[in-house]
Order: sequence, then structure tokens, then C-alpha cells
Amino acid sequence: MHFIGMLGFTVRETGIDYDGPLTLASLLFAVVSVGVGVGAVAYRGTRPPVLLTAGLFTGLGVAGMHYTGMAALRMDGTLEYDLPTVAASVTIAVAAATAALWAAVSVRGLSAAIGASLVMGVAVTGMHYTGMAALSVRLHTHVAEPAAAGSPATVVLPMLVAPLVFLIVAGTIVMFDPLLILGDDEADIGRRPRSAVLR
Repeated sequence: MHFIGMLGFTVRETGIDYDGPLTLASLLFAVVSVGVGVGAVAYRGTRPPVLLTAGLFTGLGVAGMHYTGMAALRMDGTLEYDLPTVAASVTIAVAAATAALWAAVSVRGLSAAIGASLVMGVAVTGMHYTGMAALSVRLHTHVAEPAAAGSPATVVLPMLVAPLVFLIVAGTIVMFDPLLILGDDEADIGRRPRSAVLR
């Protein structure tokens, strides 16, 4: 979401480019932190100490992804942040990550999964735009005209190919795995012979 959202970010008085390695590092922040968080709750359950620790780690990783991605911006200006708003964005990231990790191992049923996904989507979007609201750009005083810059899409979009493929594969698995869609009890009913179900 962050990388697509950043395609819409412009500063009228200056061109914007991205540092490729730093942008890639921000993507790795998100992948690693979410992977560790999901692994923690998958293997150790959602007891409060585990869930809160995993949620904190994952939320800080997602916030780190956002602000590392912002540090990758290259323009004729300096980025400045309002610290209370930054703190609010990090709080949203941690709360959203904790709720998402709980939902990942606790929510059963297609409608419940869709509802949890919508809540998480709103929370992650809220974190991103709260972080963006904290940003102000101080232009360098001697900028005579906007600096030429490459298209952000040429840097950002190629990095989205692998995550997009992963999401499609993961979504396909979830759609066709009755244990993930229906839950254990409903899946067992679906596997029983019709005569056994009618009894």
C-alpha cells in the first residue's frame, strides 16, 4: 500500500526521485517484520505476552518500512516531521499489526476473514496517511526550477512484482483450503459423507 500511495506524492516546486537500494531496504523491513510476527503467533499462539511482543515487533517494522521509504526520497528540499503525529502513526501501526496477527490465527469463516481484512486495510492506510500528515518539505532556497527526475514508477513498480505474485499465490491457497476458510469444525462436516451429516 505504501509504495502505491507514494506514486501519488508530489511536491509542486521540485521533482522527486527515489534511492533504489534504500527503497528496497524499506520493502525488506516490512517482509521480515511481518514474517517474524506471523511465525511467532503461528507457533506460539496468541497468549497476551506473545501477541503483544509480536505485534510490537511487526508494527515497528511496518513503521520502519514507511519512514525508511520516506528517507529514500530524493528532491531539492529537506523532509521535516511533526513528532506527535509521527508517534500517532507508529501507535496505529503497532495496534494494526497486533490486531492483524490475532486475526491471522483466530478468525475463521469467509465473512469473518473479509471483515478482518477490511479493518486491517483501513488501519494500514490510516497509518500511512497519518505518517504523511506528519511530513513537511522545506525547499532549498536557491531552487530556480524543478529538478529533473525519473518517474517514481520506474523504481517502485518493479519491486512490487514479487509481493504481488506472493499475494496472488497466498490468496489462491486461502480460497481453496477449507481449513483456512471454514475452520476445523465446518471443514470436517464438509468432508463427511452426506448420510453422516444428515444424522
